[in-house]
Amino acid sequence: MTDNTKFGPAKGMRDYLPQDVLLRQRLISKIEHCYQLYGFQPIDTPAIENREVLQGKGGGENEKLMFKVEKRGEDEKDWFRKVESWTNSSRDMNEFKLIMAESNDLGLRFDLTVPLARYVGNHWNDLPKPFRCSHIGPVWRADRPQKGRFREFYQCDIDIIGGASDACEVELLLATDRVLKELGVGKFKIRISHKGLLSHLLSGLGVQTDKVASVALAIDKLDKQPKEKVLEEIKALGHSMEVLDKVDTFIQGSLHGHLNHSHFQVGGAEELFRAVESIRKRVYDANPNANVVFDPLLVRGFDYYTGSVFEINVEDKDFAFSIGGGGRYDGLIEKLGGPKGTPAVGISLGFERILLILAEKEKAAVVKVRSGIFLVNSGQHEHEFLAFAEVLRSHGIPVEAGLEKKDLVKQLKAAQEAGYEYAVTEFKTDAPMFKVRRLSTREDKEMNAEELSKALREAVKP
Repeated sequence: MTDNTKFGPAKGMRDYLPQDVLLRQRLISKIEHCYQLYGFQPIDTPAIENREVLQGKGGGENEKLMFKVEKRGEDEKDWFRKVESWTNSSRDMNEFKLIMAESNDLGLRFDLTVPLARYVGNHWNDLPKPFRCSHIGPVWRADRPQKGRFREFYQCDIDIIGGASDACEVELLLATDRVLKELGVGKFKIRISHKGLLSHLLSGLGVQTDKVASVALAIDKLDKQPKEKVLEEIKALGHSMEVLDKVDTFIQGSLHGHLNHSHFQVGGAEELFRAVESIRKRVYDANPNANVVFDPLLVRGFDYYTGSVFEINVEDKDFAFSIGGGGRYDGLIEKLGGPKGTPAVGISLGFERILLILAEKEKAAVVKVRSGIFLVNSGQHEHEFLAFAEVLRSHGIPVEAGLEKKDLVKQLKAAQEAGYEYAVTEFKTDAPMFKVRRLSTREDKEMNAEELSKALREAVKP
């Protein structure tokens, strides 16, 4: 027997069975529908971008996880000619480094925000202002695979480009809240803050300026490590007991919703706090049931964020990871060819993590019911059999035709295992009515095409 383990997908990648693909399609369709309710237009960008686009744009650690693409074809031949020329000439090491960098000057996109910025810069004159767009597609990171983390995964982004008003943030948060409730992920929180707020707050607590970033980085681990371990990391950076006590009290108050508002009256913190609170309040004014909360401990690792930041978490200890995030990135568009000072803000959902939560919570059982019917082969002439299948398809009914005559029971069993709820077992080419078997109940019923179409719609309802 062949050992198929060595022929499995690459590490961190996955194959999808038909029922998995159907479930993913249904969930993505729900997400797209919600985004369309808010006027977001779908776009797409290439999986491969020039490395110059992807690197040095504030992607943080994700830039280091980029999959690089080696040169091929004529480009590869040109590169080898450069190497040969260098070998036979001066052998200048700076020149060699440049040549080696050219060996893989392309990369797979590691998120959708940087490619979007490049896209907007390229097509600025052809886009409406402001530009609301949705982008759903795969991204790749050479990360260590673990629960909820893969090397190839889908992101679902919505962005508003060219809108400086924080009403854009309000709209994005409302759309995201609606999507997550439509998907049924359970209890969740959309945490909001400002990119610069935590730094101001830590400075106000007495944290030395050169240690603010390191303390913020330690605080960012609170969703992965116990608070005691985070405080030990902060202590190791070297602070007085007075400062450590203040930081501890601040973290405790933030975690339990008992904030001392005097903390926000230092430096520029008060202005930023008011801006974030304004966004949060207006979201609730529009939708009192929205799950949006202010969290001063929020840290986002992307350097391209310049203002408001968001992160989404489910309230379940079994899923200690973020399922989405985003923020305002006003300086990124101009770095990739767009007009100077173009405002932009967006939110991204981690589709794979949401899917994992839904599957493990059994709130989105694997799709077993396929949108269509199985047409049993009872030995009819092929032209009659396929002609009848075409009639059903002309009514919008997907049909899998049993192309070989087999035992009826075996055909029905195979149809049910394939995910069909209905099978047409008997028909006459000149009669509008035909016999339909509901496979889950073994009930037979005479139907016409319209009645069958309606029954199928009911069967596949989520």
